[in-house]
Amino acid sequence: MTRALRSLYFLVVVTLLASTMLGCSPRVAGASDVELTYETEGEPSDAAFGQDIRALVLRRLMAAGPIGADVTQEGRRISIVADEALAPAVDEMVTWSGTVLLLDPDPAQVGSPRDDHGLVALTETLADGTVSHYWEGSHNDVARAVDQWITDKEHRVVAEAVWSTAHGTSEPRYRTRMVWAAPIAELGDGILVGWGDKGTLRLRAEKGSPSDVAITAAYARANAAGSNGRDLVLVRGRTSLGHPTFEPDAAHLSFGTGIEAYARAQDEKQILTTARLPPLKRTGAIGLPPNNALATACFVVPILLSVAWLVFIRRFDRAHPEPMWLIAVTFVLGGLATLPAGFAELFLVNLSPWLDPRVVTFGGQLFALPLAVVVFTVVVGMCEEGAKMLGAGFAVRRREFDEPVDGIVYGIVSSLGFAAAENIRYFAMTRLSAPIVIARCFMSVPAHMFFGAIWGYALGARLVEKRPKVLLFLALAAAAHGLFDALLSTDGGGMLAVFLNVVLASVFVAVVRRSLRHGVVEDAVREILPEHRRLFRVGRPALFFLSSVALHFLAFGIVMLGGWYQLARHRPSATFVIGSSIMLALLAVAAFGISATMPLDVAVDDYGVTFAGAARSWSRIRRFDVKADRIELDCEAGPIVLGPGTPDVITRLAAAIREHLGDSPKDRLVTLESVKVRQSS
Repeated sequence: MTRALRSLYFLVVVTLLASTMLGCSPRVAGASDVELTYETEGEPSDAAFGQDIRALVLRRLMAAGPIGADVTQEGRRISIVADEALAPAVDEMVTWSGTVLLLDPDPAQVGSPRDDHGLVALTETLADGTVSHYWEGSHNDVARAVDQWITDKEHRVVAEAVWSTAHGTSEPRYRTRMVWAAPIAELGDGILVGWGDKGTLRLRAEKGSPSDVAITAAYARANAAGSNGRDLVLVRGRTSLGHPTFEPDAAHLSFGTGIEAYARAQDEKQILTTARLPPLKRTGAIGLPPNNALATACFVVPILLSVAWLVFIRRFDRAHPEPMWLIAVTFVLGGLATLPAGFAELFLVNLSPWLDPRVVTFGGQLFALPLAVVVFTVVVGMCEEGAKMLGAGFAVRRREFDEPVDGIVYGIVSSLGFAAAENIRYFAMTRLSAPIVIARCFMSVPAHMFFGAIWGYALGARLVEKRPKVLLFLALAAAAHGLFDALLSTDGGGMLAVFLNVVLASVFVAVVRRSLRHGVVEDAVREILPEHRRLFRVGRPALFFLSSVALHFLAFGIVMLGGWYQLARHRPSATFVIGSSIMLALLAVAAFGISATMPLDVAVDDYGVTFAGAARSWSRIRRFDVKADRIELDCEAGPIVLGPGTPDVITRLAAAIREHLGDSPKDRLVTLESVKVRQSS
């Protein structure tokens, strides 16, 4: 086995072990699966794209969590494979048709769950003197109790959230609530869900719709003499959304106080705005044997995706490539960097709700974007970029770190290791959902690379600059990271995040070009002042632009293809396999074209000639030949081709080289003697 293959093997094995030890995912996908089966009441019709039952179920589950599940449909039968711990949530989401019910509570009704494990029996004295009996516990415990509760035909039990005023609990407490089974009204058709005041949701009814009639009646009842105005309960499936307040044409739902209410309301809003499902009845639930292939893929695929980007990055370090063993170590250290980053983020989030990135978006509303950018920058950007820089610290202190471009290489390698560890968690949560895998591959992983390239450039610049601004570039990378995440967390900000990725790609090109103006840095190189270097830009800018456009276009097309496949198909057809394979092959060609045609600078100074990271001193250049679009240098360490370039650039570059080497061998000897005199002095 070659050294490169041994290094790659080490990279994969250690990252897998590290990811397992760090608990990158709370559950190993496929380890404890259960298959839930449902049937519709009638034969499903052939609906238009995006309206078949399977697609609607997938969208419902993605809105609620998201809940990772594999969904298949055969006629009236719907099969859902999910983690056993998620089965109650899946069952509630699928059996809920999409409407909400207005129900009357019955606090006087007393009951007990069949299984009270984890629950506490409590009482509450209401304003009218009625004593209400209920059970309180975690969401899973209350949901289990509600699912198994036996009542008379006139009553039912629902789970209701108890919003705590104390920050720091990721899960609210839940309680049971006894209600009359017969609904007062049903809100479905004609309901529009939007934002109300201070983190509330406003369920508005269209004029003349059945929901409008129901809300009007509820409003009249709430304002009737002797009513406390909050007697009705709004129920979604087996979950109570609390007591709404009513306007003549709308109902308002509250989710507690403080800015956390916005995040809670946003979670519910995503569920309530999903399309309605036909009535589905569960017909079976069986445990499945471990899906070792899925579990393995959730670990291996993220690493392979990062390695694929690593192959692309190493194309820019061809003159003096870094050793694979050091690349592998940095990759693993980048993956391990998720641990200190996670602890730091958790510490800051628990200090105040105003430092919780999920909360300060105010439910993804646009007005909160400036605040979200600041919080994401401080909490996520600084923690993650700082941790990734620590991951690159070992390589930076090695003697192999001897070129400015090495800072970018190791910065990106550490970032790719970090992204791989992150993706293990994301892919396990979503069971390798095609849209998530593709979006992470072409959005989040490149973004991590570009962030690492910014501070990595500053690390490499320390080799040739006396006072590199490493902390400034780290802050810039953190700010870009914060802006990217804030845009993704804001409604309608997705396309702006894509645009930001394109801008970051341009920054990446700029710092790579600047770093490749130097090769291996020696003492003689450090003595050259920047103003004494002459730069000549060569390359194929037109082909580079076309390759860049093609790369972004193909990446966007693959993202759309993955989303279509996830929602519209379960088993890939031959057309899908062939089409996606062609697009991936073209994507690889476009990536190769970018690395091969990127415009670079030829640097000419008193030391010698530097191009694409390859530096040759004047004493090691034997001769040069001027061609129509390039210059060929015959050097002791091997030939270098400078170009291609326009005739004007080639002419000026040849003149600059002649100033140091002359035209004839005799001129070259005189020139080299003068070089030796300058170097000795």
